[in-house]
Amino acid sequence: MRWGLIVFGMVIAVIVAGCTTEVSTKSKADEGLIKEQVTETPEQRGNYGNPASMDEAVVIKTLSGTFEIAVTNCIRGDEANRIVKEANMFNPDSEKGYEYLLVKVRFSYISGKSSYMVSGYSFKAYSDGAGFSPAFVVMPDDMPEFKTVDLMPGGKVEGWIAFTVPENKDVMLAYEYMFEPVGFIRVC
Repeated sequence: MRWGLIVFGMVIAVIVAGCTTEVSTKSKADEGLIKEQVTETPEQRGNYGNPASMDEAVVIKTLSGTFEIAVTNCIRGDEANRIVKEANMFNPDSEKGYEYLLVKVRFSYISGKSSYMVSGYSFKAYSDGAGFSPAFVVMPDDMPEFKTVDLMPGGKVEGWIAFTVPENKDVMLAYEYMFEPVGFIRVC
């Protein structure tokens, strides 16, 4: 009975930890200055109902630390399909009704107390309410992929992530924290 209570308490602690996030955005202001606005409700910037735009960085505060995510470039459609096919002849064609989406992402570990692991698989592309995991493709040499790294506070990583998404549909990129999408950014 006692072990059951301990396990139950640990499960509740993990669930609460996963639900504790705060999202805010930083937008480019005139003359290169950056403004920050904190978001606390689902309809403010950086959430699913109101995603940030590509010129905004999303700041995510969690129990693991504070992170900043930005999309710095995006290519999709025929151009992305061509890039993927030319990068490696074994890269698959996108399925009928889908196209490649290439997103350049910058992830910064603003503050925290320990190392934090992040990879391209920490992100999903959302379209029409469905989340798409990264595609297994070889990227061109001049488009380095988003690496799996352990970051220390103050560290950052930047690279390209490939997805296959529905053709001609709106897409949002989200960071996945504790198996939940947070920090939505509308791309291309």
